[in-house]
Amino acid sequence: MSNKQTILIAGSTGNIGGGAALALAKRGANVVLLGRKLETLEPRANSIRVALSEARIDYEDTDIATLVVDFCDMESVKHAAAEAMKRFPKIDGLILSVGHLVQNGPNILPNGHELMFATSVIGPFLFTQLLLKRMQKSNGLVLQVIAPFYNEIDWDDIESIRNHKPVIAYNRAKTCERIILGELARRYAGRISSVAFNPSFIIDKSDPELKKRWPKGPFGFMWWIFALFFSKPPAVAGEPIADIILSHQNRSSINGALFKLNKRIDKPDKAMNDEVLGKRLWDELVRLTG
Repeated sequence: MSNKQTILIAGSTGNIGGGAALALAKRGANVVLLGRKLETLEPRANSIRVALSEARIDYEDTDIATLVVDFCDMESVKHAAAEAMKRFPKIDGLILSVGHLVQNGPNILPNGHELMFATSVIGPFLFTQLLLKRMQKSNGLVLQVIAPFYNEIDWDDIESIRNHKPVIAYNRAKTCERIILGELARRYAGRISSVAFNPSFIIDKSDPELKKRWPKGPFGFMWWIFALFFSKPPAVAGEPIADIILSHQNRSSINGALFKLNKRIDKPDKAMNDEVLGKRLWDELVRLTG
């Protein structure tokens, strides 16, 4: 499989997505950086070009493109998907590394959805659906960056609006990501492949936006402890992501797999392997996205 692939990276201005974008560009892949604002995407693209120059890597034939999308706005998602279909005749991979803990919720958007659930679950689900036909032409790979949390879904309050506790709502959204990934792997086996990727705890301590995203209160203190003793730089996640996407000649051999960094986890994941739960959530998201 040629390394000259086109990979879309949602969350490319974050720690993990940014690390993946740089690692893929260093290996010659065409990368498309997805984010909410062009004014943050362009500096990220330029930083990748600078890093390639410093590493003396010729990137004249490597495309480092940007695509604006706000995953909590379904019209933005539809527009971005249409733009991607117009600009990129071949889409070999989609990395989903979006969503973060938002405190003091619920935060209800004008479209009626809750911010964390829309950003982590509904928007990425819709975007993926809109790209599936294009990705099937190149045996595409969807890589979902996951967190190893599990919270039961409240089907009467799926977006955690009525009984909103930020950490539980966040964990529930991250659980949904794994459920969707497992169902995607089952439904599209043989046409595209899907893998889950646990990056461990990645923080870019040089990120000027880090303080803005840092949680407050006890959760913020816990993050500070983890950052001090356990955090790893973006390349620690970026390099294995690039390996997974570019190095598997037979992508179907990893369909439905869970990786923790560069190690494939053999133990079945509860959320990914629940077929009844997967079908129910998939059908619910189809309804929510029209």
